Amino acid sequence: MQLKHYVFSKEKIKEAMRLLHRVEWTVKRSSTNLFFGEYRSVFKGKGKEFDQVVAYEFGDDIRDIDWNVTARLGALYRKKFVEERELILTLIVEDSPSLLFGSGTLTKRDAVMEIAGYLSILATGLYHRLCIVYVYPGGHSFIPPVKGRKQILSSMIKLFAMDPPSLWPLKQLTIPWSFLLKTLPRNTVMFWLGDFPSRPICREWIALSSRFEILGFRVEDPWEYALPQKESFLAFDPISGRVVKVDTAHPDIKKRQQKWRLEKDNYWKSLFPGKFSRCSFLLGTPLFPKLMHFLVERSIV
Repeated sequence: MQLKHYVFSKEKIKEAMRLLHRVEWTVKRSSTNLFFGEYRSVFKGKGKEFDQVVAYEFGDDIRDIDWNVTARLGALYRKKFVEERELILTLIVEDSPSLLFGSGTLTKRDAVMEIAGYLSILATGLYHRLCIVYVYPGGHSFIPPVKGRKQILSSMIKLFAMDPPSLWPLKQLTIPWSFLLKTLPRNTVMFWLGDFPSRPICREWIALSSRFEILGFRVEDPWEYALPQKESFLAFDPISGRVVKVDTAHPDIKKRQQKWRLEKDNYWKSLFPGKFSRCSFLLGTPLFPKLMHFLVERSIV
């Protein structure tokens, strides 16, 4: 399914445009030079293009040997490659019902969409193509790669206009890894945005992580670190479909929360073991400065 076949209401489009304008204004008033080409090495990608044939030296990859030139000249020569300059920045937005949580005025979903907006502006500033994979309970939508400010902003408006996932009935959330592995070229950099609950790692993920550069972005709520002290509240349980009372002062609740937190963090780090392959945001704090700090830090490593 492609988003271009989805019919959006006028109110949804207006709301999406307001968010996009706010995101773009935040970027424009920033003092960073990232979007003007100073940090073009932020995303290196794993795609390569042929440059020239050079003499083979000890330590070079034997898989790059050009056997035709070697046979003709009587000495070992190899193909030299350079990283492709134009990348396809692919946003994988995993819109799970858990993102609708927020202990303050904003939800985690609000923050995820805002971060996706910043990354889309980055794509326009660095003259890359932007592709969007929107994953929701029960299915997914795909926007093919586009280039240029007008086309990229149009794609983002479609993403922002998507309705939040329903809490009930509960449906499975499945990212089409096999489809992406077959569809996307090697000069692809993936941004995976979501809540990242602990779950088994699929086989396709191993192939994808070796083929593409993949960065993880998650948003956490302060309550995920520590529940309120001596306070009880009502919450909707999407598993049972019931409203339940949560007593945060109960010792068993605290133990279960700590166990859940540990499992989630371990899963997060197993997906993105490198320090500069993952970035966590805290809901209620400025998102753009944290994103810029992360991108600039990884560009100089």
